[in-house]
Amino acid sequence: MLYRRISGQRRTATTSPARNVWVSGLTVPTGTPGRLLEAVRRGELVAVVSWDLTDADIDDVVAVLGPLLPDVDVAVEVRDPDDAAVVGAALAGGADAIVTGDRDLLDDADLRAWLAARRVDLLTPAALLARLGSGES
Repeated sequence: MLYRRISGQRRTATTSPARNVWVSGLTVPTGTPGRLLEAVRRGELVAVVSWDLTDADIDDVVAVLGPLLPDVDVAVEVRDPDDAAVVGAALAGGADAIVTGDRDLLDDADLRAWLAARRVDLLTPAALLARLGSGES
């Protein structure tokens, strides 16, 4: 782990956690690495990563957390089979909406109806901004 204090700020530091710290922190949030990641979430530390590190980090995190992720049955045909993962993630995560510019999703009336029955909207980024600006949640 690299650690550098940010000048002019008392308690905030910049850190580049090594892969094992990320994985340990995500799998055991009450342990020391988990407490460091919580400090990042609270803004006491700023995580710094490099594009050179992220592929390996993501692979490790997915390898550890993958078996813990829920399987979601997407019982509607989607135009692009790759979009089934997006729909599944929205359902598993309890999302209020899928925000996309992908016309395969936005223009699919069957999918839109199936998601609406599960209280998930399909929105363009502009539609979400309009909803947020209007005070809707």
